[in-house]
Amino acid sequence: MKKKVLVYPCGTEIGLEIHRALRYSTHYELIGGNDGYNHGDFVYHNIIKDLPFITDDSTESDITDFDDRLKEHSIDFIYPAMDGVISIFAKYRYLFRETIVATDTSTADICRSKKRTYNCLKNVIDTPLIYETVDSITNYPVFVKPDVGQGSIGAKKINNKEELVNVDFDKYVVMEYLPGAEYTVDCFTNSEGKLIYAKGRSRNRIKNGISVNTAFDERAIFYEIASKINEKLTQKGGWFFQLREAADGTMKLLEVAARIAGTSAISRNIGANLPLLTLNLFNGINIDGISLNDQYIELDRALENRYKTSVSYSTVYIDYDDTIVHNEHINLTVIRFLFQCINNKKHIILLSRHDGDLEQELIKYRIKDLFDTVIHLDRNSQKADHINNLNSIFVDDSYGERSAVKIRHNIPVFDTHMLECLLED
Repeated sequence: MKKKVLVYPCGTEIGLEIHRALRYSTHYELIGGNDGYNHGDFVYHNIIKDLPFITDDSTESDITDFDDRLKEHSIDFIYPAMDGVISIFAKYRYLFRETIVATDTSTADICRSKKRTYNCLKNVIDTPLIYETVDSITNYPVFVKPDVGQGSIGAKKINNKEELVNVDFDKYVVMEYLPGAEYTVDCFTNSEGKLIYAKGRSRNRIKNGISVNTAFDERAIFYEIASKINEKLTQKGGWFFQLREAADGTMKLLEVAARIAGTSAISRNIGANLPLLTLNLFNGINIDGISLNDQYIELDRALENRYKTSVSYSTVYIDYDDTIVHNEHINLTVIRFLFQCINNKKHIILLSRHDGDLEQELIKYRIKDLFDTVIHLDRNSQKADHINNLNSIFVDDSYGERSAVKIRHNIPVFDTHMLECLLED
């Protein structure tokens, strides 16, 4: 029986990567958890909505209320997917019936605060010069960021003393400005505390604090720094840290996180599925090594679309030329949709005026058995004449064909680019 894993909050970049990494697992069943309405509602098939909102200020009472809401769902693991939630769940893990997929309280708390992180590691690795007062700053620009925060929220470059007037040095870190390249190192520490994976990657393009273009960088220094951090902090499972080059080229620490990075998807695609490995670890399976593909890989990220729609249908009528096959290539979006229809027990009827031997054409592209019915029309036949199930949709690249069917039967009609809204994740 699959073990149930609640991912909370499931709509963060971390929660979405956990979903991508585990959605086909034969050992774990993913359940999304939300305190509101976000992208997780469009991705997770099973979701528990309106859970109590957990923040850095949450109390023991909040956690008890949170766990009480989960009683009827028989959750085995809770996988926190946001920095503040990780530290709170680690702190109150004794209140949960479920296993919390997070490191110990001490490490979680250190990673939650930039100041505590720098104080902990300043004698271990190179960390930025930190300024405690305005008067202690001798060189501008400097960089300011919240002591407790995520992404690039509240972070900015400060060019002169006047711009620091409203900065609270207790709540913000004021540090030397690091002008060089930025890197992330994805890591994995097993149950014995051994670092078995540490791979650096460049942060080539950053949007809202998230690396949206990245590629591996094989310099040995990344593993060396990871090993030193691993000896100082008690990490467990997947984690990461970020570095940036100072003016003299020295790699200096930006932050350490007690969780996977959203863009660790690049590691997953060479064989290091950090969310799955982490869950296995908390499930009592020790990990002694990770088998990796030796390949060049570059990851680029952009906003993606997910939809909810009221369209309901039991049958799909679909065209062939320039719909299923376009420029002598299978349209992968269409073929994905058709196999989704097969999974969902939909009836698929091919309506085609293809010139030539249609059966041989279907054999050529290995899709002969994809359809429940194949209707090969002559040039004078109307596709609308062959639609007799009104609980259906019609797919065709031709506007004229779609319009004729819409006028005759008033059923939903789709061009190939419109199928995107019908695709399930």
